[in-house]
Amino acid sequence: MPRSPLDSLLRLRRQELDEAKRLLSEALAQAMMAAEAVKTAEQNMVNERDIALDLSADDRTVETYSRWLPIGRAALERARKLEQDAATGVQSSRTRVNMARAALEVAEKLAEARAQEEQARRDRQEQNALDDLSARRFHKQE
Repeated sequence: MPRSPLDSLLRLRRQELDEAKRLLSEALAQAMMAAEAVKTAEQNMVNERDIALDLSADDRTVETYSRWLPIGRAALERARKLEQDAATGVQSSRTRVNMARAALEVAEKLAEARAQEEQARRDRQEQNALDDLSARRFHKQE
């Protein structure tokens, strides 16, 4: 049986959904890495602060911390920005998956309606053939 445009549409919609799911998976992986980067940057801030606040630390350690602090804050800020961007990417990907899923459902419902229409047409043809056969038999008997 030749492929109809509806078959092509269904295939395309399935591919779009698969692609959207793949992109969502990638976005979720990026979000996990970004969250880990934030956690690492925050932990570095705590560790460096604790070293500088240690009562046994000398002045050089405290000065090193004061020079490092802007670098640490910048690293944390970058990590948080990446985390924010990753969260936006996840939301965007989820929206794309939902839209692709909805488009596929519409195409599937259309295909189902077309199949039901075709079955109803075949049923009518069969009934007409039976009615015609019955009418011929009835006329032969007369």
